[in-house]
Amino acid sequence: MRRLLALLIFSAVLVSLPAAAVAQDAPPTTNAVGQSRPRIFPRPNSGAAPQEAGDRGGALQLGLLATVVLVMGGTVVHLVRQSQRIRSKEPNGHEGFDGPAR
Repeated sequence: MRRLLALLIFSAVLVSLPAAAVAQDAPPTTNAVGQSRPRIFPRPNSGAAPQEAGDRGGALQLGLLATVVLVMGGTVVHLVRQSQRIRSKEPNGHEGFDGPAR
């Protein structure tokens, strides 16, 4: 079962790599009018509203953020539940612990 899951994840990554390379646009060759020098980070409120779902701040970006938050939250919930289940099965909460080494 683990091998099948690993194969599935590996094949999904292989399929997505060429798609990501094709999706990248060429950088612009000229500056916008009125811009004295290029900036790594745009100034606050200097951009434009998203026109398409893939634009900065668009629906795809917000959906990805929501997915990441949900997956991380689900992972935390799963780990907490698993640790509580294991602790409830252990006598005194310390299975295999005989005290400090002497």
